[in-house]
Amino acid sequence: MYYSAPVFDGEFTGRVVINTTNSEGFIDRFITKHAGYTFLKRFQIGRHEYFVFEINDTQRTRKISKEIEDFDIKNLKLDSEVDFVNQEKRYRRVPKTDDTEWSNLWHLNDDVSPSMKVNEAWNAGYTGSGITIAILDDGLQTDHTDLDANVDTVNDYDYQSTDDNPIPDVGDSHGTKVAGLIAAEKDNNECTVGIAYESTIIGVRILGTSGLTDSEEAQALNHHLSGVDIYSNSWGPTDGYGFSEPGTITKSALLDGITSGRGGKGVIYTWASGNGETTDNCNGDGYVNSIYTIGVTSVEEGQNAWYSEVCAASLAATYGGSSNNRYLKNLTKNEKSPETNMSSKLNMNDFKSENIAIDSFIRL
Repeated sequence: MYYSAPVFDGEFTGRVVINTTNSEGFIDRFITKHAGYTFLKRFQIGRHEYFVFEINDTQRTRKISKEIEDFDIKNLKLDSEVDFVNQEKRYRRVPKTDDTEWSNLWHLNDDVSPSMKVNEAWNAGYTGSGITIAILDDGLQTDHTDLDANVDTVNDYDYQSTDDNPIPDVGDSHGTKVAGLIAAEKDNNECTVGIAYESTIIGVRILGTSGLTDSEEAQALNHHLSGVDIYSNSWGPTDGYGFSEPGTITKSALLDGITSGRGGKGVIYTWASGNGETTDNCNGDGYVNSIYTIGVTSVEEGQNAWYSEVCAASLAATYGGSSNNRYLKNLTKNEKSPETNMSSKLNMNDFKSENIAIDSFIRL
């Protein structure tokens, strides 16, 4: 679990995101007209350029409220140069779901019927070579011995810490498990093999202790847009807490990705349908039911996996793990390392990974 307190509807932050009608020299003009703001960064989503400012709480008599929009936002909306303004909320987002362990990989080795035909695809020459996938998750152990040959460390990023090192926090291993199912190296005498074992993966850390804002989600979903083919998303709103949808900037990012990504062919966004069991319904998840994403659910031995949500928004299903039935093995670490508290061996138990299998098949 990532958060010490519930953030279901989001909590207002001191960050304000602005789109302007005249970006040339806008930063200086804005700070001159509106005292008490500090410029943080600017970023591009499609044709729109956004500016992020921080409210300087020390220069004001009234503190920023977590529940109510700041009183000064109305003034910003009246500024003739401001086309769009949003005081950012921070939302809780959670994870959704000669190799020594080959015999245990029942979802790959045809030890189940109907088979997902992974061996047949490999024998036909489809290995994921030339395809790049960005894994948006709780981080990626980029130096893992069963992954490192397939990791693009030049373009990875951490949107939680705003640096280029996506190594997860101690105890977080979900993103590394995702990466292993997709792109673990083949025939390296290590634990397992990924479905698309010659593909390239980029670690994009978005999950952590502080939640996510609309602009952070948007930037992550357009991260290295010119070089990514598929964005893997095994995360989303907290299970069982009503309806939730992407913010305004995130919706713009998804549209930009599917229209301008991959040289105009559009990138592919896959999304795990969720682990809410029968207490949740992924029709109410605006990320899964978006027309720009492929929602994926999980099955086990001819029925829905015990943890999976069932909804019309799910467009595909793959085999997934179950503690009540068969086990899907995937990456995690047993021997502790200083950085991640994970082991050097890829060990896979009951990993809910329907979305990742689809990512890999799309690559093939």
